[in-house]
Amino acid sequence: MEVNQKQLSTILGVTDRRIRQLINEFGLFQSYEHGGKREKRYDLGKCVQEFIQYQVDAETNRGASLNKEQVSTEHEEIKKKISMLKLKRLRRQLHAAGDVEEFLTDMLVNFRDRLLSIPQKTAPILAAEDDVNKILSLLEGEVCEALDELSEYDPLKIEKEKDYMRLEEMEEDEEEES
Repeated sequence: MEVNQKQLSTILGVTDRRIRQLINEFGLFQSYEHGGKREKRYDLGKCVQEFIQYQVDAETNRGASLNKEQVSTEHEEIKKKISMLKLKRLRRQLHAAGDVEEFLTDMLVNFRDRLLSIPQKTAPILAAEDDVNKILSLLEGEVCEALDELSEYDPLKIEKEKDYMRLEEMEEDEEEES
């Protein structure tokens, strides 16, 4: 079936101007002169196929472009989150899980040792004591001293010197990337 440019634009659902643009920019829609008239005619079947292929290609490229933008956006979000975590770590609001585990293990082992040392430390004194109130007071004082050690939190004890050096190296790498 042969159609003119106006009919082609109506069938494809675009303007005459868009048809001219597609012809000039992308070389779509080969036309031929019909009879003695100077009116250009188009093969509707071929034009529809070309237009569909053009739309598919355009959508595929747009999808790839959107995908790249999405990946780039996600990458920037991840970099932002990493920077926030580094900042929290610098402010000692965040610690590495391994450092916290090591710190707590050491603290609990020391607490256990401290509790186990109470009988050896107090036995000679308690053996000579007859007053129950003094014995209770002495034992209570020793247990409270051991418990006080548990309440001593110092973020500097968690962070190791090697961690500070590693953090400084990461900051230098980040500055080089910028």
